[in-house]
Amino acid sequence: MKKFKMIGLSFIAVLSLGLSVAVSNVQASENAVPLITQAADQIFVSRIVPYTTRQSMWVTETRNGKTYSGYLYNRGFADGDGRTVLFTGNLKAGPYVDPFILKNN
Repeated sequence: MKKFKMIGLSFIAVLSLGLSVAVSNVQASENAVPLITQAADQIFVSRIVPYTTRQSMWVTETRNGKTYSGYLYNRGFADGDGRTVLFTGNLKAGPYVDPFILKNN
């Protein structure tokens, strides 16, 4: 009876170790860094600018021959002294014009 229990527990241990190794290999094969390609419809952008109280800023940027436009939003201080501010946001593909400019015309 003891031999049967030992064989059974050994079998379970071998199966569980083999399964965890297979799962870790699958996870390791995925790309951890997002790639910016020609087909990307939006990109994440961050900017550190001198201190301002503005809540948002319009940005147009070109990457890989494609133009991205959109708003970046004020996320707070980027340094301990309060001299710079961090703006972040997603820019969408296309040469859009700042909607604020269109409203004032």
